Amino acid sequence: MKSVFSINIIPDNDVERVKAVNRYCIFNSAPEPSFTRIAELAKTIFKVPIAHISFMSGDEEFIKANVGLGEMLNVDRGESMCALTVLHQKTIVVEDATEDSLFDNHPYVHGPFGLRFYAGAPLITADGYTIGTMCLVDTKPRKFSDHDKDVLEGLAAVAMEQTELRLATLQETEKQLAINDKLSASEQRLQSILDTMAEGVGIVNTDGHMVYANNIAQRILGITRHESKERGYNQSPWQHLQVDGSPLPPEDHPMAVMLRTGTSIYDHEIAVQPPNAERIYISINAAPITDPITGKITGGIGTFTDVTNRRKLLQQKEEFISIASHELKTPVTSLKASLQMLDRMKDNLTLERVNKLVSQSNKSLSKLSGLIGDLLDANRLSHGQWQIHKTRFKLEDMLTDCCQHVKNAGVFNTVLKGDISTEVFADQQQIDQVMVNLVNNAVKYAPGSKDIVIKVKKQVSAVKISVIDKGPGISPDKLPHLFERYYRADYTGMQFSGLGLGLYISKEIVEKHGGQIDVDTELGKGTTFWFTLPLQ
Repeated sequence: MKSVFSINIIPDNDVERVKAVNRYCIFNSAPEPSFTRIAELAKTIFKVPIAHISFMSGDEEFIKANVGLGEMLNVDRGESMCALTVLHQKTIVVEDATEDSLFDNHPYVHGPFGLRFYAGAPLITADGYTIGTMCLVDTKPRKFSDHDKDVLEGLAAVAMEQTELRLATLQETEKQLAINDKLSASEQRLQSILDTMAEGVGIVNTDGHMVYANNIAQRILGITRHESKERGYNQSPWQHLQVDGSPLPPEDHPMAVMLRTGTSIYDHEIAVQPPNAERIYISINAAPITDPITGKITGGIGTFTDVTNRRKLLQQKEEFISIASHELKTPVTSLKASLQMLDRMKDNLTLERVNKLVSQSNKSLSKLSGLIGDLLDANRLSHGQWQIHKTRFKLEDMLTDCCQHVKNAGVFNTVLKGDISTEVFADQQQIDQVMVNLVNNAVKYAPGSKDIVIKVKKQVSAVKISVIDKGPGISPDKLPHLFERYYRADYTGMQFSGLGLGLYISKEIVEKHGGQIDVDTELGKGTTFWFTLPLQ
């Protein structure tokens, strides 16, 4: 560093002193009114043209606030009068710089600026470092009393206090920003968690207005995130109803009851009716949010679970129990009647009559056995107890055997087409069960189709097996439900017996083999049920 002074202006502790300056994060900072007012006060008190507050780094003076210097912000330390105050760590007064040989080469003294008077009081930190100065400058020589020095040092102390206050404010601001960043990150994590929940979550204030709704709550309530902050929980375009379909009074909504009574609500079901969609049912849990100090209710939180499928499943189970009771009772009743007939007429029965009653009994037993088998299969599938025992076999043998009961009835013709000699690696008994289900479906629901075609097509890595009939086809609205458990289709008004498990079991078997199953149909032209099996 080049210096115009004839002495060393760097104090022994300058490295530590510069660290102290940097600690205040003030060097080259923007102007601040609090510092400017101190400089203006100094100018007014001492009636000087120039007053400023500056801070000294290792090689430069930064003028933080000034009156009379214009836009001057930085001065080389080697030319700075304040460098002397920092060096001596006490108030320096130069009443006439032209009379002091220390300033013989100083450009501000002997140049256009014409500096004559300088007084600088140090800004000293609590740990003893001089980091800056409170300065007075004049282009005329002037006297400076001890009282003047005391006043200037008082202003320097005020400037130092302001510097400390500024640092404390910065630290508090940084601390608050860090807290806010953590809160923001925490809120984002919480929102991410809430948005991935399967349940809807909504938070309301005491007026019942939503202050937060996660994605599922928005879907259930029929509102967007923006709308959720403008509406109440019961102000969506969707109508809220009792589970029986009657209107739900706003005051009876579980969230309203919770806010009014301050008690938690558990598993309260209501219905929600969208304007142009199927009615859904939701279960609501609601709990008040209270102020930890006053105990007053400040809002509430609710969770919303879509229980539409649960209600449908319960309804299906109830219907299934009714159907199963009837379906199981029918063959038992028939079997009982045949056995009673045999018992009553055992002494007078002809051989022909015996054979007929035995045949009827066998049919009843076969039907009962099939129904019980379906129930057991469905139970094993739903409990993950289904086992597959794969072997290699040719489709031709299995397809011929599985269709024999249809041929024996003498009503339908089964036609095998395609790559029927293809060999597969699968559980033969289970694939036979799938084929029997599909063929029986064709027989049952396409009575006018005399020919039932079974077509096998070998593909690159799988084989596709299709069961084709020329029946009435299936209505499009029934297609999404065909493979559901307990679903029984009503084809063109025809009612048939069964538990509604055949296609469900078939789908499970095929998918557990790594294949696919589906249906192609056209009203009035027929239906094709098909499934695929991997070749390996």
